[in-house]
This record gives sequence, structure tokens and C-alpha cells, in this order.
Amino acid sequence: MRVRVPADVDMADRIFAGLTARQLAILGGHALFLALLYVTLGERLPLPLLGAVAVPVALLGLLWTTTSPGGTTWERMAFSALSHFARPRRRVLAPEGIPEPPSWAGATPSLAPLEFPVQDASPDGHVDLGEEGTAAICRASSVNFALRSETEQVALVEGFARLLNALDAPVQFLVRSDRVDLRGLVEGIEQAAGGLPHPALEAAAREHAGFLRSLGARRDALSRQVLLCFREPGGGSPEDSGSVLGHRVEEAGALLRGLGVRVVRLEGQEATVLLARATDPEAEPPRAGVGSSSGAVEGSW
Repeated sequence: MRVRVPADVDMADRIFAGLTARQLAILGGHALFLALLYVTLGERLPLPLLGAVAVPVALLGLLWTTTSPGGTTWERMAFSALSHFARPRRRVLAPEGIPEPPSWAGATPSLAPLEFPVQDASPDGHVDLGEEGTAAICRASSVNFALRSETEQVALVEGFARLLNALDAPVQFLVRSDRVDLRGLVEGIEQAAGGLPHPALEAAAREHAGFLRSLGARRDALSRQVLLCFREPGGGSPEDSGSVLGHRVEEAGALLRGLGVRVVRLEGQEATVLLARATDPEAEPPRAGVGSSSGAVEGSW
């Protein structure tokens, strides 16, 4: 069973003939341009030549109006491209700003301070994004879809569709892989192996610990995280944004709980550690261990 998910979920109101105000403005602008073109050059140019000029303009207007690449609009893409190329390519760590270079330095490359979108993280896990609003990061457990029966798979798809239909603000689904240090997990298994009630269980535990040790020695072990990031756009107070985000997380958790997915909201310290790891992938990997409270390595191997 296939369920199509539209790329453009933030649909504008259609006010006339199934067209939005933006589409009517674009078509009206092109129609006005063509009318002025005919009034100005209609008597001076032959009709075939005038048609050769007018047809590409009309096609451009139709393409601009009826297509939305990646769920966005052409003018947004053009503005983003211009904004990207207008910014300096080289960024440096300069919280206090970049001082003016001395006159004798001559031509210097264009530099700008490195901009990090996260301003702060509160103890309850709210991530301050400045003008972009406030975000809440949640860790979700995974479900093995391939091992489910066809009826169960249909139920999972329908349940996920209910979650998508309930969304009224930006949400990001992120599957993240990170290196992990298995030494803590190996030490925990070896310490607990001596207390197992049967020698065969102890031997199996020590064998598994040896396998994990050899796995960590051969290559980098990776853990997988499934993250849900909810964002409330800017404009309101931090208290109001936090309340709205809390309600949104609870609603999503209730809908996913019926699918067997557990959603845990990251607190301030956990969110800070996660953001720090995301910005520095070459840092020392976290140690996986039995009973780890941070949940940084929870997921699938």
C-alpha cells in the first residue's frame, strides 16, 4: 500500500478559479506585460515576430505559477540563492566581531563571523533559535516495518498518516548515526556475567562481550538515533512557545504510542550534548554502557 505525502503541506488559500493570490499576481503581471507589449509594438512588428516574443513570456508565467520545486516557490529559491552568494564564503569563530584589517594588509578575503542558529537551551529542553523561534528535540524508538504482517504494515502507515494530518507547524524527522565507544558496554557485561544464575548464561555473556570487543577493534561502531524536532516559529513569548511545544510533543507521543513508538523529550543537558556532537563529528565518541542515563547511544546497531 502506497500513501503519497505532498511536499507542500503549507497550502495557501485559493481565492479565484482554484488559484492563490500569489498565482493571480504572477499571471496578472505577465498579462499586463503582454498587453503593454502589444500596445507598444503591435503596429511596428509583424504578428509572427510579436508572437515569438509573447509565447516564451506566457510560458514563463505559466511555469512560474503552476510548479513548485521541492514544495517551495521559484522566487523563494531565487532569493535564497542570491542571499547565499551575497554572503562571505569564509566563516571564522569571532563572537565579538571581526576587527577591521590594517591598511598595510592590502586586499584581504571576505570574512564573516560563524553563525550558529542555536542561541540557548533551557533546562526543560527548549532550544532557542533566535528569530526562527523555539524548538524541542525528542528521541523516538524504532519499529521493524519489514517483519510485520501486511495488516500490521497497513495499520502502521495509517497511524503515521494520522500523525502527519495532525501537524500544524514545522516538524523534522531525523535518523542520525554516530560513532560509539563499546568499552563501557563490554565492561558492564563482564561485570554482570559473574552474577548470572547459570554457567551457560555466563559463558554466553562473556562470549558476547568478546564479540563486542573485537567489533570495536576492527572498525568504528555506529549507533542510530531517530529524532523528532518540533519548532514553533518566532513571534511569541518563550513561555507561550514552550507551552505550545509541550502540547505538540504530547499529542505526537500519544499518536505514536499506538504504533509501538516511544517518544522521549530531551532535557536541556541532553539537547546540548546532542547539538555539540552534531557540530563536532570528529570528537571523542560517547561510551556505551548498561544503564546509560543520557540515552545518547540508544537505538539500533
